[in-house]
Amino acid sequence: PAKAHRNRITYLTERLRDETLRVRQSGRAARIFNLACGPAHEVQQFLQESPVSEAAAFTLLDFNEETLQYVRSVVGAAKARAGRQTPLTYVHKSVHHLLKESSRASRPADQVRYDFVYCAGLFDYLSDQVCRRLMDLMYGWLEPGGLLVATNVEPSNPLRNGMEHLLDWHLIYRTGPELARLCPQNAPPDQARTVADPTGVNVFLEVRKPTHG
Repeated sequence: PAKAHRNRITYLTERLRDETLRVRQSGRAARIFNLACGPAHEVQQFLQESPVSEAAAFTLLDFNEETLQYVRSVVGAAKARAGRQTPLTYVHKSVHHLLKESSRASRPADQVRYDFVYCAGLFDYLSDQVCRRLMDLMYGWLEPGGLLVATNVEPSNPLRNGMEHLLDWHLIYRTGPELARLCPQNAPPDQARTVADPTGVNVFLEVRKPTHG
């Protein structure tokens, strides 16, 4: 699991780079939204390692105010060390609040759309029903051509028994096909795929929004 976690950071850092490069070709900065950002290790790594991070603008949302204070500190420090000018916005909001907002009849005309939206680690704790609602919500935030990514831990996690019996740490595990069933209802099936990290412990669901139609 420790190796899988490092692999997840590497995977997300690569997606940040690739999507920023994709959007930069159109002559503007990539707008990136991280739901349940936690410590945002991948954002820190991206800022420190990739000059192209100057062409990105981040919105980092978490449900815990202390977590947001921490991530503001460490990401800000990474940005300063690298001498980046990358815009960073922090949002404190709960899942309940997000879903309540999404239930409103109309979408605000001035709502920002994003080129890359991702959620890493949260689905390990949420039911299929809530995950599907969040996937539909995040897919609606995407610009045409944008990418949505969600991660989940696979049932083959070799430390699962120890985590549950010794640490009372229970996750909601999903296989690749199970994670794929959380795909947004409006997403074309041929625009979604699941991949796993080299250990097989982390599974990633990638959904690309069509550029038109």
